[in-house]
Amino acid sequence: MGLFIIKSNNERTDNEMENAVTKREKISYGLYFMGQNVFYGLIGYMTTYFTDIGITAALVAIVALITKVWDAINDPIFGMIMDKVNFKKGKFLPWLRISVIAIPVATILLFTIPTGIPMMAKIIWATLAYMLWDTAYTLCDVPIFGIVTTMTIDQKERISLNSIGRMFVIFAGIVTGIVLPLVRQRLGGWATTVIVLSLLSAVMMIPICLFAKERVIEKERVLDEGAEESYTLRDMAECLRKNKYLLIFFAAPLISSLLNVGANWGLYVARYCLGGEEAASYVSMTVIIPTLIGAVMAVELCKKYDKFKVFYISYVFALLLGIVRFMAGYENMTVYVILNALGGIPLGIAVILQYQFTPDCYEYGQYKTGLKMRGVTFAAQTFFTKLNGAIATAVSVFALTLIGFREGEGVVQAAGFADKLWTCSCLGSIIGGICTLLILRFYKLNDHDVQLMAKCNNGEISREEAEAQMINQY
Repeated sequence: MGLFIIKSNNERTDNEMENAVTKREKISYGLYFMGQNVFYGLIGYMTTYFTDIGITAALVAIVALITKVWDAINDPIFGMIMDKVNFKKGKFLPWLRISVIAIPVATILLFTIPTGIPMMAKIIWATLAYMLWDTAYTLCDVPIFGIVTTMTIDQKERISLNSIGRMFVIFAGIVTGIVLPLVRQRLGGWATTVIVLSLLSAVMMIPICLFAKERVIEKERVLDEGAEESYTLRDMAECLRKNKYLLIFFAAPLISSLLNVGANWGLYVARYCLGGEEAASYVSMTVIIPTLIGAVMAVELCKKYDKFKVFYISYVFALLLGIVRFMAGYENMTVYVILNALGGIPLGIAVILQYQFTPDCYEYGQYKTGLKMRGVTFAAQTFFTKLNGAIATAVSVFALTLIGFREGEGVVQAAGFADKLWTCSCLGSIIGGICTLLILRFYKLNDHDVQLMAKCNNGEISREEAEAQMINQY
């Protein structure tokens, strides 16, 4: 029946075996994601850390914006470098090995700013360290997402890899969302906590460097007799210009980030609305099981339904819960906890599926242009992801200044601050969610058609055969 259909007698064709990914590789892939996302989760506390050491919210926003100027430059640069540079030992694996050292070093530097130095020195340190962290994260983010396209062309194997990776992201969320607020003060503060978590995370990132195999690249090199394709800057710009679904999928959260002013207010809400910093941990604990349920649901639902439809419907559910949460308020802790727990279900689905679509966009881009732009495609993903984070950080800290936030750990806020914090946080999330859903209506790729594109890109069927079987026209 074809390359990607599992036979009823559980036997696989030679091509299927070539594209099979071992269990050890999948676990290693998941562990890398867990370590990487602990680092990413730590950056989610950057605003709180900066204001705790005395940097004003307005200056934090400026630091974030300055850093993202560099981010706007380095992601396309590294994407092009990764497409042009071809190591003998793989396309993405060498970069992952470098990242195991680069990302923990950069993270520790960012969270060890001496509190006694002058304000200008703090700002310079914060800016340079954040730029270094951003560069190091690019070295790990682009390759770990891109490597699924070089490990296998089988859609089911790719979904399996990505699902395992995103499942481990949930575990990373437990570490940064629950463990960190509980142990930070007990371990002696930000610096000690970040050093401990960085070392543990670096260890988790090592196995994939030892066990992963880039089968697709090996096959391409054999077929091309060792020749490597070289592209100009114009080719790469054209690839992105024609990849409308990549742009649509990542434009949606970009718009949302402009409106979701409370995206980085987790600890602030816990401190000023819920009674204390540790409340963030207790509330997060109630979300663990629903999030895992949502993750399992995502995997099972995608076996029967197109993954984009599953993703979109879960987003609608999350938006409705956000509206109910806003109307209910934060005074009744029981209601607050129940609503947050229910929110874990669409969160789990989103965690599993959010980055499943970039490999699809890559196949679409190659199908439309004939160019194998893995580096550029996944650099676009990491660029938009970090840009979203930067915008969310800048907007949220500017919004803090507008509602009268006073910086400094333990500082008493003005009367009425908690209500303003809650209202801005909820309304921003709701409006941003509505805009995201409207934009995603224009995304038309589906699993069936992408699988045909992948087979065509790999030379297994002709373009005419692929188009004759597709659901949509591209």
